[in-house]
Parts: sequence; structure tokens; C-alpha cells
Amino acid sequence: SADMEPSIGRIIMRSRITKLAAAAVIIIGVLVGINQFGGSIDGTSVAWADVIGPIFNAKTVIYTIVVGEEGKSPEIQDMVMGSRIRRSVSNIDSVSIIDLETTKILTLDPKRKKATYIDMKGLPQELPNPMESLRNLITELQNSPHFVVEELGEQLVDGHRAIGFLAKHRGGEFAIWADAETALPIRIESQEGQMLLICKDYQFDVEMDESLFSMEVPEGYTVQETELDLFGSTEEDFIEGLRLWAEVLGDGSFPGDVSVEYYIKQVPMVEEKLEELEISDEEKMELESKLSRYLLFIRFFKGQGKWYYRGDGVKLGDVDTAIFWYRPKGSSQTYRVIYGNLTVEDVAPADLPEPLLPEQPKKGIGYQQWAKAEFAGRERAEWRISSSNDITVHSFVTVTKGPQDVNIMPITLPYLAGTLEAVTLGDAEIVHYEISEGRYELELPLEKLIEGQTKIECIWTLPFDALEKVDDGYRTTLKSLIAVGFYKLVVILEPDCGFEYTEDPSKLRFVPFRWNSNFDAKMYFGFCNIAIKKKQ
Repeated sequence: SADMEPSIGRIIMRSRITKLAAAAVIIIGVLVGINQFGGSIDGTSVAWADVIGPIFNAKTVIYTIVVGEEGKSPEIQDMVMGSRIRRSVSNIDSVSIIDLETTKILTLDPKRKKATYIDMKGLPQELPNPMESLRNLITELQNSPHFVVEELGEQLVDGHRAIGFLAKHRGGEFAIWADAETALPIRIESQEGQMLLICKDYQFDVEMDESLFSMEVPEGYTVQETELDLFGSTEEDFIEGLRLWAEVLGDGSFPGDVSVEYYIKQVPMVEEKLEELEISDEEKMELESKLSRYLLFIRFFKGQGKWYYRGDGVKLGDVDTAIFWYRPKGSSQTYRVIYGNLTVEDVAPADLPEPLLPEQPKKGIGYQQWAKAEFAGRERAEWRISSSNDITVHSFVTVTKGPQDVNIMPITLPYLAGTLEAVTLGDAEIVHYEISEGRYELELPLEKLIEGQTKIECIWTLPFDALEKVDDGYRTTLKSLIAVGFYKLVVILEPDCGFEYTEDPSKLRFVPFRWNSNFDAKMYFGFCNIAIKKKQ
């Protein structure tokens, strides 16, 4: 997914100075067009199927994109035909043709008779167009155990009486609104990280002239070529962009914001400032490159959670003021903090410039009934090893999907020698029956599942002798109780159990296996070894 830019067309064509910086914004928009819906669709509901039908069947489509708050940002219009997108921006004469097969962009400025070819680096070759991409995503995820659709009811949207749906998947959620009479999609809203995207004014199967999508430069145009790496931006690139903004664009001060939305609004100012510089073309090209990488760092932010910016009005060189901080991917203890003199420190959360607001816990995607005959979900299995001859297993199963109006869920233990002892949902016990060795049926309270109580705890025991002894411990079968898209095995060594973890450093709790898939649900994962041995 991605976003886009407003005065980008004019900027790209006006001069070589802002060519790359503005190109970065264009490409952000390209990626919005490719993945604007952000997720998958489950066609089990007739109304929902009616809404997504045009997406599957359309040969051409026109839509408008807004990044950020509607009414305060320029609008971008995309026309899509086959593998090409014709992009224009409100109040701008320039136009861009995006060829997804070759991952190239042609921008045309008819007033100045200038053309620029931009080679997008970092993207796979032969990208599908926005409709094909969405269709592929729908097809892949429609059977995912992690996807649900909730009805939002009826509202007045963009002057239409509209029916809304909230589509949720493990990667996030988006709202889609469709005309209540025609069922045609009219608006899609999604929050991507800290960026709001709005796609609206959809028109499907519009007659279009193929010449509008030509990648050939018209006669009389001067031609330039450049390239842009989309995903190679680093923290150092971001810091260099902050320096450039303060020294060249901001009269010694940092920008009012570092969001993509802010940059989009400031492009005319950026263009004007860079054109005033009396430096060589080579030096200008280097500034362009720095600006583009600065923008792409925020657009394709690789940190965890939110980033925080407090640099508005701060002067370059202010050693005491923190202007930006974020938690790097994989870091659980420290944040990276950038100060006004552009030095960087690793800082503990308690020592950050201001207290972190508690992050809202992500709401579970809930339970949905589907057309398939089986149940699906997620499972975390905790194997608790004590001094007893039996292993006690607590399997926490989150049920996300099940057959329509069926409340009997069959489960199968990984070992036939296992015995199911108890099943609970919250504080309530669930009735269960043994139907054959290692196989049981649970009576599920559907009303509680639908209300959002989806985590079931199954407690079962397994004779330790059922495990196969191997050189580095014991070999175990990896199998979930129902089909799952996520499975995690946790081993817990109880005090005085007589066993110890053989890997260094020694632990009482460890995870020997984890599996995760957005698109597949299964029960069998093979084998793994549990690295424990009896204490001497």
C-alpha cells in the first residue's frame, strides 16, 4: 500500500531540481493504486458479494485518492486500463503514465514540452494493476481464518444513501461504502500506520481512449531519465533530509511536520526554494536524491508502532530538544531519539522526552460463520512438564470461523494416548464428548462466540513416554486441535520437574516452534525437538 502527492506533476516537470523528490511522491501514489484496499474479501454475504462484484468484473476504473484529511489535501485522479494508470492531480497541468509491467513512469508537462522517464527500483517486475491486485488478494484471502466482515449499517456518504462494511484482517482493517440501490462501491477508507487514505468517486467500465495511456513521448518534448529506489531509505537518509530542510528550505528551522500529507502540501514551496539555489546541476541532483529518501523513510516506516515528531519551530543545532523518536523493529527496550543537533541516542521508554500514550489494544477480529464445513482459528499450546509422568497441556484455541449455525466442533489431540480433561470458555465449562481415541466433540455456545468470546482453553494430558527420545532431547509431533493459521508451541519446565533446558542460557520457558500464515489454515506441521534432559 502507499500514498500520493498533489502538486507533484507540476514539480516534476518544472525543473530537474525537484524531479526525484516529487517522483517519490508519485510512486507513493502508484503503490496506493496497487494496494489501496489493503486486504481481502469474504463473499459469504450476498450483500457483500454484490458490493465486490464490480471489483472482480471491471475492465476499466476511475477513482479519486485523498491522503490525509479530506478537503485540506489536493485530490489525485487515477484512470486504470490494463497494466497502466494515468494519474493527474487537482489544479496541475502535468500528467503521469504509470506502466506496472515495466515498473516505469512517464511524466509529461505540456506547457514546457518536457518529459521524464522514472525507473522504479525495489518493486517486483510486472506488477498487477489495481483491479488485478485486489482480485488476487481477494482470491487468496477469502478462505483465510483471519478475515471477517462486519456490517456498519446505512449512512449518507458523498450524497448517496450507502451501506457500509468494515473488513478486518490480521494486517488491519478498512471500511467500504456502497450505494444502497446499485451496490456499487463509492468510497473506501483505510488507516495505514499514521496515514489516512480515502479512495472515492469510483466509476467502473468507463470507455477510455488507449492513446491516453501511451508511454511514447510526444513530438517536440525534451526527454530526461532517472531512477528511484523505493525501499532503500535509512535513518541516516531521514536525518540528512531533516538537515536539508532546515538549511535550505526552512531558514534554519525544521519542518512543521514530517508526515507524507505535510510534504504533499509543501511541494510548491520545496520547488520554489530549490529553483532559487545557485549551484551546479550535479549538486541539485544530490539534493533531490536526499529529499526523496527522506520522504520514503516515513512512507515506508520500518519501526514498530508509532513515530513521534516534535521539531516544529526547533532550530538546527538545538542540542537539548528531541525532535523525533521511534522504536526500531525488533527492539523491546529502547527507542531511537533524534535531537535538534541531529545526534541520535538509544533511550529507554521511561527516559523519553514525554510519556508514551498507552497504545490501544488491537480489537480481535471476532468470529464469523462461513460456507466451509470446518472450524478455523489460532492456537497457542503450552506444554507444562512437572515431576509427574504426564505432561499437562493447555491449548488456547481462538476460534475465528465456523460453519453456518453449527455449534459442534470436533477436535483431534496430537497423540492418541492423550486425554482431554477439561474445556472452558471464559469462566464457563464447555460440554465435550469422546467419539474415538484422541478425538472429541465440543458443544460451543454460538451466541458467546458471535459476541466476541472466542478463546477456548482445552486442558489435556499426555504420558511422557509417548515422546520419542533423541540425542538432543525429545521429538514431538506438531499438530493443532483444529485447522489454524497460527500455531505456537511453548514448553514450561515446572520447578523440581527433574528436567533442564539443554541450550545456553538455560531457561524454564522456551518456544521450540512457531508457524504463521495469513492465507492458509492447517492442522499438521511436522515434528520438532524439545531440547531438555533429565538433571544429573
